[in-house]
Amino acid sequence: MTDMPATALSDSPECVHFVDDWDGILHETYGGDADRAVLDCARRLAADPAGEEAYAWTLGLVMMAAYIGRFSRKDVAAAALEALHATDRRLRDLPCAHRTHPYESDLDDRIDHFVDDLPLLTNGLTEDEDPDWEDDATKGQWLCPRDIAGYARVAVDIIAPGSVGGIPPRLPARDARRAEDLRSIVWDYPSAAVDPGQELSAYARNLVANPLGYHRAGLVVVLHAACWYAASGRIRDRRVLDTMVDALEAVLPGLGDASCAHGEGDHPEVGRDTAEQATVGIHLLSPGGRGVYRHWHREELETAPLEAWLCPAFLAAIAREALDHLRTGRERLFGLRDTAHLDEVLLRPDGRLDVERLTHAVRFHCRDGQAAEDAGLWAARRFAAGPADPRERLVLLLVACWSVTSGEEPPPEAVHRDLRAILGAVRTAPAAAPAAEPCPHGDAHPWDVLTELVGRRHFGFHEDPYGAHLNHLYAPGEYDTPERPFDSGAWSCPRHVAQRVRGALRVIDGAN
Repeated sequence: MTDMPATALSDSPECVHFVDDWDGILHETYGGDADRAVLDCARRLAADPAGEEAYAWTLGLVMMAAYIGRFSRKDVAAAALEALHATDRRLRDLPCAHRTHPYESDLDDRIDHFVDDLPLLTNGLTEDEDPDWEDDATKGQWLCPRDIAGYARVAVDIIAPGSVGGIPPRLPARDARRAEDLRSIVWDYPSAAVDPGQELSAYARNLVANPLGYHRAGLVVVLHAACWYAASGRIRDRRVLDTMVDALEAVLPGLGDASCAHGEGDHPEVGRDTAEQATVGIHLLSPGGRGVYRHWHREELETAPLEAWLCPAFLAAIAREALDHLRTGRERLFGLRDTAHLDEVLLRPDGRLDVERLTHAVRFHCRDGQAAEDAGLWAARRFAAGPADPRERLVLLLVACWSVTSGEEPPPEAVHRDLRAILGAVRTAPAAAPAAEPCPHGDAHPWDVLTELVGRRHFGFHEDPYGAHLNHLYAPGEYDTPERPFDSGAWSCPRHVAQRVRGALRVIDGAN
Protein backbone atom coordinates (compact mmCIF):
# COMPACT_ATOMS: atom_id res chain seq x y z
CA MET A 1 0.00 0.00 0.00
CA THR A 2 1.47 3.33 -1.02
CA ASP A 3 0.50 6.94 -0.37
CA MET A 4 -2.83 6.60 -2.15
CA PRO A 5 -4.29 9.48 -4.13
CA ALA A 6 -7.89 10.43 -3.58
CA THR A 7 -9.10 8.38 -6.54
CA ALA A 8 -11.70 5.66 -6.65
CA LEU A 9 -10.47 2.27 -5.44
CA SER A 10 -13.74 0.64 -6.42
CA ASP A 11 -17.07 1.75 -7.69
CA SER A 12 -18.74 0.84 -4.41
CA PRO A 13 -16.39 0.05 -1.51
CA GLU A 14 -17.76 -2.86 0.49
CA CYS A 15 -17.24 -0.98 3.75
CA VAL A 16 -20.05 1.44 2.84
CA HIS A 17 -22.55 -1.26 3.78
CA PHE A 18 -21.23 -1.42 7.35
CA VAL A 19 -20.57 2.21 8.28
CA ASP A 20 -24.01 2.78 9.79
CA ASP A 21 -23.62 -0.36 11.90
CA TRP A 22 -20.24 0.80 13.19
CA ASP A 23 -21.72 4.22 13.99
CA GLY A 24 -24.58 2.54 15.89
CA ILE A 25 -22.06 0.59 17.96
CA LEU A 26 -20.10 3.79 18.59
CA HIS A 27 -23.23 5.55 19.91
CA GLU A 28 -24.67 2.45 21.62
CA THR A 29 -27.76 2.41 19.40
CA TYR A 30 -26.97 -0.72 17.37
CA GLY A 31 -29.67 -3.35 17.63
CA GLY A 32 -27.76 -6.29 16.19
CA ASP A 33 -24.97 -8.58 17.39
CA ALA A 34 -22.15 -6.11 17.97
CA ASP A 35 -19.49 -8.76 18.60
CA ARG A 36 -20.35 -10.35 15.27
CA ALA A 37 -19.90 -6.99 13.53
CA VAL A 38 -16.53 -6.52 15.26
CA LEU A 39 -15.34 -9.99 14.27
CA ASP A 40 -16.39 -9.49 10.66
CA CYS A 41 -14.48 -6.21 10.45
CA ALA A 42 -11.41 -7.65 12.21
CA ARG A 43 -11.29 -10.71 9.93
CA ARG A 44 -11.52 -8.56 6.81
CA LEU A 45 -8.64 -6.41 8.04
CA ALA A 46 -6.57 -9.45 9.08
CA ALA A 47 -7.07 -11.00 5.64
CA ASP A 48 -5.34 -8.04 3.97
CA PRO A 49 -3.87 -5.69 6.62
CA ALA A 50 -2.18 -3.47 4.03
CA GLY A 51 -4.70 -3.77 1.25
CA GLU A 52 -6.70 -1.14 -0.59
CA GLU A 53 -9.59 -1.27 1.89
CA ALA A 54 -7.46 -1.55 5.03
CA TYR A 55 -8.27 2.10 5.70
CA ALA A 56 -11.99 1.28 6.01
CA TRP A 57 -11.68 -1.77 8.27
CA THR A 58 -9.19 0.09 10.47
CA LEU A 59 -11.43 3.13 10.88
CA GLY A 60 -14.35 0.80 11.49
CA LEU A 61 -12.47 -0.77 14.40
CA VAL A 62 -11.64 2.73 15.67
CA MET A 63 -15.37 3.49 15.73
CA MET A 64 -16.07 0.27 17.64
CA ALA A 65 -13.00 0.35 19.88
CA ALA A 66 -14.72 1.76 22.96
CA TYR A 67 -17.34 -1.00 22.73
CA ILE A 68 -14.66 -3.65 22.21
CA GLY A 69 -12.70 -2.48 25.25
CA ARG A 70 -15.77 -2.50 27.52
CA PHE A 71 -18.11 -5.21 26.31
CA SER A 72 -16.63 -7.60 23.74
CA ARG A 73 -15.72 -11.18 24.59
CA LYS A 74 -12.02 -11.80 25.09
CA ASP A 75 -11.71 -13.73 21.83
CA VAL A 76 -13.38 -10.91 19.92
CA ALA A 77 -11.11 -8.27 21.44
CA ALA A 78 -8.06 -10.47 20.75
CA ALA A 79 -9.02 -10.81 17.07
CA ALA A 80 -9.44 -7.06 16.73
CA LEU A 81 -6.10 -6.36 18.40
CA GLU A 82 -4.28 -8.91 16.25
CA ALA A 83 -5.62 -7.37 13.03
CA LEU A 84 -4.81 -3.82 14.18
CA HIS A 85 -1.26 -4.76 15.18
CA ALA A 86 -0.74 -6.42 11.79
CA THR A 87 -1.85 -3.28 9.98
CA ASP A 88 0.40 -1.12 12.14
CA ARG A 89 3.42 -3.35 11.47
CA ARG A 90 2.85 -3.35 7.71
CA LEU A 91 2.17 0.36 7.23
CA ARG A 92 3.81 2.47 9.91
CA ASP A 93 7.26 2.71 8.28
CA LEU A 94 6.17 3.28 4.70
CA PRO A 95 7.37 6.60 3.25
CA CYS A 96 5.08 9.61 2.97
CA ALA A 97 5.47 13.35 2.34
CA HIS A 98 2.85 14.59 4.81
CA ARG A 99 3.84 16.79 7.72
CA THR A 100 0.75 15.85 9.72
CA HIS A 101 -1.95 13.19 9.70
CA PRO A 102 -5.53 13.17 11.00
CA TYR A 103 -4.77 10.50 13.63
CA GLU A 104 -2.55 13.03 15.41
CA SER A 105 -5.50 15.29 16.20
CA ASP A 106 -8.18 14.91 18.87
CA LEU A 107 -10.18 11.80 18.03
CA ASP A 108 -13.22 13.07 19.92
CA ASP A 109 -13.45 16.02 17.52
CA ARG A 110 -13.43 13.73 14.47
CA ILE A 111 -14.98 10.38 15.27
CA ASP A 112 -18.61 11.50 15.01
CA HIS A 113 -17.88 12.51 11.39
CA PHE A 114 -16.44 9.11 10.39
CA VAL A 115 -19.89 7.85 9.38
CA ASP A 116 -20.15 10.62 6.76
CA ASP A 117 -16.50 11.00 5.76
CA LEU A 118 -15.43 7.38 5.42
CA PRO A 119 -17.56 6.65 2.31
CA LEU A 120 -16.28 9.85 0.69
CA LEU A 121 -12.63 8.86 0.86
CA THR A 122 -12.76 6.74 -2.30
CA ASN A 123 -15.66 8.29 -4.23
CA GLY A 124 -13.41 9.41 -7.07
CA LEU A 125 -13.46 13.12 -6.17
CA THR A 126 -10.65 15.16 -4.72
CA GLU A 127 -11.43 17.12 -1.61
CA ASP A 128 -11.67 20.31 -3.70
CA GLU A 129 -14.17 18.68 -6.06
CA ASP A 130 -16.24 17.01 -3.35
CA PRO A 131 -18.98 19.34 -2.01
CA ASP A 132 -19.59 17.00 0.95
CA TRP A 133 -15.98 16.92 2.15
CA GLU A 134 -15.56 19.31 5.08
CA ASP A 135 -12.50 17.95 6.88
CA ASP A 136 -9.41 20.15 7.12
CA ALA A 137 -7.13 17.29 6.08
CA THR A 138 -6.89 16.09 2.51
CA LYS A 139 -8.13 12.69 1.44
CA GLY A 140 -4.54 11.82 0.67
CA GLN A 141 -3.60 12.47 4.29
CA TRP A 142 -6.46 10.26 5.45
CA LEU A 143 -5.50 7.42 3.11
CA CYS A 144 -1.77 7.68 3.80
CA PRO A 145 -0.39 4.37 5.09
CA ARG A 146 1.14 6.10 8.09
CA ASP A 147 -2.25 7.60 8.98
CA ILE A 148 -3.93 4.19 8.77
CA ALA A 149 -1.16 2.72 10.94
CA GLY A 150 -1.62 5.60 13.37
CA TYR A 151 -5.36 4.99 13.61
CA ALA A 152 -4.66 1.29 14.13
CA ARG A 153 -2.55 2.23 17.17
CA VAL A 154 -5.26 4.62 18.39
CA ALA A 155 -7.80 1.76 18.30
CA VAL A 156 -5.37 -0.53 20.14
CA ASP A 157 -4.88 2.09 22.84
CA ILE A 158 -8.64 2.47 23.33
CA ILE A 159 -9.12 -1.29 23.61
CA ALA A 160 -6.02 -1.91 25.73
CA PRO A 161 -4.96 1.45 27.25
CA GLY A 162 -1.23 2.04 27.58
CA SER A 163 -0.24 -0.96 25.47
CA VAL A 164 1.05 0.94 22.46
CA GLY A 165 3.03 4.08 21.74
CA GLY A 166 3.39 6.45 18.84
CA ILE A 167 0.02 8.14 19.25
CA PRO A 168 -1.15 11.44 20.72
CA PRO A 169 -1.82 11.28 24.46
CA ARG A 170 -5.40 10.29 25.18
CA LEU A 171 -7.44 9.90 28.33
CA PRO A 172 -8.50 6.23 28.48
CA ALA A 173 -12.20 5.75 27.78
CA ARG A 174 -12.79 4.21 31.21
CA ASP A 175 -11.20 7.27 32.84
CA ALA A 176 -13.37 9.60 30.78
CA ARG A 177 -16.40 7.80 32.25
CA ARG A 178 -14.91 8.02 35.73
CA ALA A 179 -14.38 11.76 35.36
CA GLU A 180 -17.98 12.23 34.23
CA ASP A 181 -19.27 10.19 37.18
CA LEU A 182 -17.09 12.08 39.65
CA ARG A 183 -18.26 15.43 38.35
CA SER A 184 -21.86 14.34 38.80
CA ILE A 185 -21.07 13.41 42.42
CA VAL A 186 -19.33 16.61 43.45
CA TRP A 187 -22.02 18.63 41.66
CA ASP A 188 -24.48 16.79 43.94
CA TYR A 189 -26.39 15.39 40.98
CA PRO A 190 -25.05 11.81 40.80
CA SER A 191 -25.86 10.01 37.58
CA ALA A 192 -28.58 7.40 37.88
CA ALA A 193 -26.11 4.52 37.55
CA VAL A 194 -23.60 5.99 40.03
CA ASP A 195 -23.43 5.05 43.72
CA PRO A 196 -21.35 7.86 45.27
CA GLY A 197 -20.38 5.77 48.28
CA GLN A 198 -19.10 2.91 46.14
CA GLU A 199 -17.26 5.25 43.79
CA LEU A 200 -15.42 7.13 46.53
CA SER A 201 -14.68 3.95 48.46
CA ALA A 202 -13.08 2.43 45.36
CA TYR A 203 -10.67 5.35 44.97
CA ALA A 204 -9.83 5.24 48.66
CA ARG A 205 -9.20 1.49 48.64
CA ASN A 206 -6.89 1.86 45.65
CA LEU A 207 -4.84 4.41 47.58
CA VAL A 208 -4.74 2.23 50.70
CA ALA A 209 -3.51 -0.68 48.58
CA ASN A 210 -0.61 1.29 47.08
CA PRO A 211 0.03 4.63 48.81
CA LEU A 212 3.41 5.05 47.08
CA GLY A 213 2.40 4.06 43.55
CA TYR A 214 2.04 5.89 40.26
CA HIS A 215 -1.61 6.66 40.96
CA ARG A 216 -0.92 8.39 44.28
CA ALA A 217 -1.17 11.97 43.04
CA GLY A 218 -4.39 11.43 41.12
CA LEU A 219 -6.08 9.60 43.98
CA VAL A 220 -5.12 12.25 46.55
CA VAL A 221 -6.46 14.99 44.26
CA VAL A 222 -9.69 13.04 43.71
CA LEU A 223 -10.25 12.40 47.43
CA HIS A 224 -9.58 16.06 48.23
CA ALA A 225 -12.07 17.15 45.57
CA ALA A 226 -14.72 14.77 46.97
CA CYS A 227 -14.15 15.29 50.71
CA TRP A 228 -16.68 18.13 50.96
CA TYR A 229 -19.38 16.02 49.37
CA ALA A 230 -18.52 12.98 51.49
CA ALA A 231 -18.70 14.98 54.74
CA SER A 232 -21.87 16.87 53.77
CA GLY A 233 -24.25 14.19 55.01
CA ARG A 234 -25.21 12.94 51.56
CA ILE A 235 -23.44 9.66 52.27
CA ARG A 236 -25.17 7.79 55.08
CA ASP A 237 -22.64 4.94 55.40
CA ARG A 238 -19.86 5.65 57.88
CA ARG A 239 -17.63 3.04 56.25
CA VAL A 240 -17.17 5.30 53.21
CA LEU A 241 -15.69 8.09 55.32
CA ASP A 242 -13.67 5.56 57.32
CA THR A 243 -12.09 4.24 54.13
CA MET A 244 -11.31 7.73 52.84
CA VAL A 245 -9.71 8.64 56.18
CA ASP A 246 -7.68 5.40 56.12
CA ALA A 247 -6.45 6.18 52.61
CA LEU A 248 -5.24 9.67 53.46
CA GLU A 249 -3.63 8.45 56.68
CA ALA A 250 -1.82 5.80 54.65
CA VAL A 251 -0.46 8.24 52.06
CA LEU A 252 0.86 10.93 54.40
CA PRO A 253 3.90 9.01 55.77
CA GLY A 254 5.17 8.53 52.22
CA LEU A 255 4.89 12.25 51.59
CA GLY A 256 6.58 13.00 54.89
CA ASP A 257 7.52 16.58 55.60
CA ALA A 258 8.02 17.19 51.92
CA SER A 259 9.37 20.56 50.85
CA CYS A 260 9.68 21.99 47.37
CA ALA A 261 11.15 24.86 45.43
CA HIS A 262 7.77 26.19 44.35
CA GLY A 263 7.08 29.75 45.37
CA GLU A 264 3.93 31.18 46.86
CA GLY A 265 1.05 30.72 44.45
CA ASP A 266 2.87 28.16 42.30
CA HIS A 267 0.79 25.24 43.53
CA PRO A 268 -2.63 24.61 41.95
CA GLU A 269 -5.64 26.33 43.46
CA VAL A 270 -7.98 23.67 44.85
CA GLY A 271 -11.32 23.55 46.59
CA ARG A 272 -13.07 26.23 44.57
CA ASP A 273 -14.04 24.23 41.48
CA THR A 274 -14.17 20.67 42.78
CA ALA A 275 -15.53 19.27 39.51
CA GLU A 276 -12.56 20.62 37.57
CA GLN A 277 -10.21 19.37 40.28
CA ALA A 278 -11.76 15.89 40.16
CA THR A 279 -11.28 15.88 36.39
CA VAL A 280 -7.60 16.76 36.77
CA GLY A 281 -7.23 14.03 39.38
CA ILE A 282 -8.55 11.44 36.93
CA HIS A 283 -6.11 12.68 34.28
CA LEU A 284 -3.23 12.15 36.70
CA LEU A 285 -4.03 8.43 36.94
CA SER A 286 -2.66 7.46 33.51
CA PRO A 287 0.23 8.40 31.22
CA GLY A 288 -2.29 9.29 28.50
CA GLY A 289 -4.25 11.51 30.86
CA ARG A 290 -1.09 13.27 32.01
CA GLY A 291 -0.14 13.85 28.41
CA VAL A 292 -3.54 15.40 27.73
CA TYR A 293 -3.09 17.65 30.77
CA ARG A 294 0.32 18.79 29.50
CA HIS A 295 -1.39 19.79 26.26
CA TRP A 296 -4.02 21.72 28.23
CA HIS A 297 -1.29 23.55 30.09
CA ARG A 298 0.40 24.54 26.84
CA GLU A 299 -2.93 25.82 25.50
CA GLU A 300 -4.23 27.38 28.73
CA LEU A 301 -1.36 29.18 30.43
CA GLU A 302 -3.38 29.95 33.56
CA THR A 303 -3.51 26.25 34.45
CA ALA A 304 -0.83 24.95 36.80
CA PRO A 305 1.92 22.84 35.23
CA LEU A 306 1.68 19.07 35.65
CA GLU A 307 4.73 19.05 37.93
CA ALA A 308 2.91 21.28 40.41
CA TRP A 309 0.08 18.75 40.71
CA LEU A 310 2.62 15.99 41.31
CA CYS A 311 4.60 17.97 43.90
CA PRO A 312 4.85 15.96 47.17
CA ALA A 313 4.60 19.12 49.30
CA PHE A 314 1.38 20.10 47.53
CA LEU A 315 -0.04 16.58 47.85
CA ALA A 316 0.81 16.48 51.55
CA ALA A 317 -0.95 19.80 52.14
CA ILE A 318 -4.18 18.83 50.41
CA ALA A 319 -4.13 15.35 51.96
CA ARG A 320 -3.96 16.91 55.45
CA GLU A 321 -6.74 19.36 54.60
CA ALA A 322 -9.00 16.59 53.28
CA LEU A 323 -8.17 14.37 56.25
CA ASP A 324 -9.08 17.09 58.76
CA HIS A 325 -12.33 17.80 56.96
CA LEU A 326 -13.30 14.13 56.77
CA ARG A 327 -12.49 13.47 60.42
CA THR A 328 -14.55 16.48 61.51
CA GLY A 329 -17.41 15.49 59.24
CA ARG A 330 -17.33 11.87 60.39
CA GLU A 331 -17.61 12.93 64.02
CA ARG A 332 -20.44 15.34 63.22
CA LEU A 333 -22.34 12.75 61.20
CA PHE A 334 -21.66 9.57 63.11
CA GLY A 335 -20.10 10.44 66.47
CA LEU A 336 -21.79 11.11 69.79
CA ARG A 337 -23.43 14.53 69.45
CA ASP A 338 -22.93 16.56 72.65
CA THR A 339 -25.79 18.94 73.45
CA ALA A 340 -25.12 19.63 77.14
CA HIS A 341 -23.70 23.06 76.31
CA LEU A 342 -27.12 24.12 75.03
CA ASP A 343 -28.50 24.20 78.56
CA GLU A 344 -26.92 27.63 78.91
CA VAL A 345 -28.45 28.78 75.63
CA LEU A 346 -31.93 27.27 75.69
CA LEU A 347 -32.75 27.55 79.40
CA ARG A 348 -33.45 30.79 81.23
CA PRO A 349 -31.84 31.51 84.61
CA ASP A 350 -35.05 30.33 86.32
CA GLY A 351 -34.77 26.94 84.59
CA ARG A 352 -37.66 27.46 82.17
CA LEU A 353 -37.32 27.08 78.41
CA ASP A 354 -36.17 29.95 76.28
CA VAL A 355 -38.73 28.66 73.85
CA GLU A 356 -38.21 31.39 71.26
CA ARG A 357 -34.52 30.56 70.89
CA LEU A 358 -35.41 26.89 70.66
CA THR A 359 -37.99 27.30 67.90
CA HIS A 360 -35.85 29.88 66.09
CA ALA A 361 -32.98 27.39 65.81
CA VAL A 362 -35.22 24.78 64.22
CA ARG A 363 -37.02 27.27 61.98
CA PHE A 364 -33.77 28.40 60.38
CA HIS A 365 -32.55 24.92 59.50
CA CYS A 366 -31.61 26.20 56.05
CA ARG A 367 -29.10 28.64 57.58
CA ASP A 368 -27.47 26.30 60.07
CA GLY A 369 -28.47 22.68 59.74
CA GLN A 370 -26.28 21.49 62.59
CA ALA A 371 -27.73 24.06 65.01
CA ALA A 372 -31.24 22.89 64.11
CA GLU A 373 -30.24 19.25 64.54
CA ASP A 374 -28.64 19.98 67.91
CA ALA A 375 -31.67 21.94 69.11
CA GLY A 376 -34.03 19.10 68.20
CA LEU A 377 -31.79 16.51 69.82
CA TRP A 378 -31.48 18.66 72.95
CA ALA A 379 -35.28 18.94 73.11
CA ALA A 380 -35.67 15.16 72.72
CA ARG A 381 -33.11 14.42 75.43
CA ARG A 382 -34.68 16.94 77.81
CA PHE A 383 -38.08 15.41 77.10
CA ALA A 384 -36.69 11.95 77.89
CA ALA A 385 -35.26 13.27 81.16
CA GLY A 386 -38.87 13.86 82.25
CA PRO A 387 -39.51 17.49 83.21
CA ALA A 388 -42.52 17.76 85.50
CA ASP A 389 -44.36 20.47 83.57
CA PRO A 390 -46.67 18.69 81.05
CA ARG A 391 -46.80 21.79 78.84
CA GLU A 392 -43.02 21.83 78.56
CA ARG A 393 -42.94 18.09 77.81
CA LEU A 394 -45.45 18.58 75.01
CA VAL A 395 -43.52 21.47 73.45
CA LEU A 396 -40.22 19.59 73.71
CA LEU A 397 -41.70 16.57 71.97
CA LEU A 398 -43.25 18.66 69.20
CA VAL A 399 -39.98 20.54 68.66
CA ALA A 400 -38.05 17.25 68.47
CA CYS A 401 -40.42 15.98 65.78
CA TRP A 402 -40.32 19.29 63.93
CA SER A 403 -36.51 19.27 63.84
CA VAL A 404 -36.64 15.98 61.95
CA THR A 405 -39.26 17.00 59.41
CA SER A 406 -38.09 20.58 58.80
CA GLY A 407 -34.97 19.76 56.79
CA GLU A 408 -34.67 18.53 53.22
CA GLU A 409 -32.45 15.64 54.32
CA PRO A 410 -33.00 13.12 57.15
CA PRO A 411 -30.85 13.77 60.24
CA PRO A 412 -27.44 12.10 60.34
CA GLU A 413 -26.78 9.01 62.41
CA ALA A 414 -25.22 11.06 65.22
CA VAL A 415 -28.64 12.67 65.70
CA HIS A 416 -31.16 10.04 64.71
CA ARG A 417 -29.72 7.31 66.96
CA ASP A 418 -31.03 9.03 70.10
CA LEU A 419 -34.08 10.50 68.38
CA ARG A 420 -35.10 7.07 67.11
CA ALA A 421 -34.86 5.58 70.57
CA ILE A 422 -36.70 8.43 72.30
CA LEU A 423 -39.48 8.82 69.75
CA GLY A 424 -39.80 5.06 69.39
CA ALA A 425 -40.41 4.81 73.14
CA VAL A 426 -43.09 7.51 72.88
CA ARG A 427 -44.84 5.64 70.08
CA THR A 428 -44.95 2.39 72.00
CA ALA A 429 -45.94 3.91 75.34
CA PRO A 430 -49.56 3.02 76.23
CA ALA A 431 -50.35 6.60 77.21
CA ALA A 432 -49.23 7.84 73.81
CA ALA A 433 -51.45 5.57 71.79
CA PRO A 434 -54.44 7.36 70.25
CA ALA A 435 -57.77 6.43 71.68
CA ALA A 436 -59.90 3.97 69.74
CA GLU A 437 -62.86 6.32 69.51
CA PRO A 438 -62.75 9.34 67.17
CA CYS A 439 -61.22 12.49 68.59
CA PRO A 440 -63.22 15.73 68.56
CA HIS A 441 -60.76 17.47 66.21
CA GLY A 442 -61.36 15.40 63.08
CA ASP A 443 -58.86 16.53 60.45
CA ALA A 444 -58.23 19.85 62.15
CA HIS A 445 -55.16 18.93 64.18
CA PRO A 446 -52.88 21.93 64.64
CA TRP A 447 -49.86 20.82 62.65
CA ASP A 448 -51.94 19.72 59.67
CA VAL A 449 -53.79 23.02 59.62
CA LEU A 450 -50.58 25.02 59.88
CA THR A 451 -48.99 23.02 57.08
CA GLU A 452 -51.98 23.71 54.85
CA LEU A 453 -51.82 27.40 55.76
CA VAL A 454 -48.12 27.59 54.92
CA GLY A 455 -48.84 25.92 51.59
CA ARG A 456 -51.55 28.43 50.70
CA ARG A 457 -49.99 31.64 51.97
CA HIS A 458 -46.64 33.27 51.45
CA PHE A 459 -44.78 33.93 54.69
CA GLY A 460 -41.74 36.19 54.76
CA PHE A 461 -38.35 34.66 55.46
CA HIS A 462 -38.42 35.86 59.06
CA GLU A 463 -42.02 34.82 59.68
CA ASP A 464 -42.45 31.56 61.54
CA PRO A 465 -46.03 30.31 61.97
CA TYR A 466 -44.91 27.05 63.57
CA GLY A 467 -42.62 28.79 66.03
CA ALA A 468 -45.25 31.42 66.86
CA HIS A 469 -47.75 28.72 67.79
CA LEU A 470 -45.26 26.70 69.85
CA ASN A 471 -44.06 29.81 71.66
CA HIS A 472 -47.64 30.73 72.55
CA LEU A 473 -48.45 27.14 73.51
CA TYR A 474 -45.58 27.11 76.00
CA ALA A 475 -45.97 30.65 77.38
CA PRO A 476 -49.38 32.09 76.41
CA GLY A 477 -48.86 35.03 78.75
CA GLU A 478 -45.62 36.10 77.08
CA TYR A 479 -46.42 35.67 73.39
CA ASP A 480 -49.24 37.09 71.31
CA THR A 481 -52.00 34.80 70.22
CA PRO A 482 -51.03 33.69 66.68
CA GLU A 483 -53.25 33.57 63.65
CA ARG A 484 -55.67 30.64 63.70
CA PRO A 485 -55.19 29.76 67.39
CA PHE A 486 -55.73 26.28 68.83
CA ASP A 487 -56.54 25.32 72.38
CA SER A 488 -54.05 23.26 74.37
CA GLY A 489 -56.31 20.23 74.11
CA ALA A 490 -55.92 20.17 70.34
CA TRP A 491 -52.13 20.32 70.65
CA SER A 492 -51.99 17.55 73.25
CA CYS A 493 -54.58 15.36 71.50
CA PRO A 494 -53.15 11.79 71.48
CA ARG A 495 -53.92 11.40 67.79
CA HIS A 496 -52.15 14.65 66.96
CA VAL A 497 -49.07 13.74 68.98
CA ALA A 498 -49.02 10.22 67.54
CA GLN A 499 -49.15 11.61 63.99
CA ARG A 500 -46.19 13.88 64.66
CA VAL A 501 -44.15 11.07 66.19
CA ARG A 502 -44.95 8.65 63.37
CA GLY A 503 -44.05 11.29 60.76
CA ALA A 504 -40.67 11.93 62.37
CA LEU A 505 -39.92 8.22 62.65
CA ARG A 506 -40.75 7.71 58.98
CA VAL A 507 -38.17 10.34 58.05
CA ILE A 508 -35.59 8.77 60.35
CA ASP A 509 -36.23 5.26 59.08
CA GLY A 510 -35.98 6.53 55.51
CA ALA A 511 -32.37 7.50 56.22
CA ASN A 512 -31.37 3.89 56.87
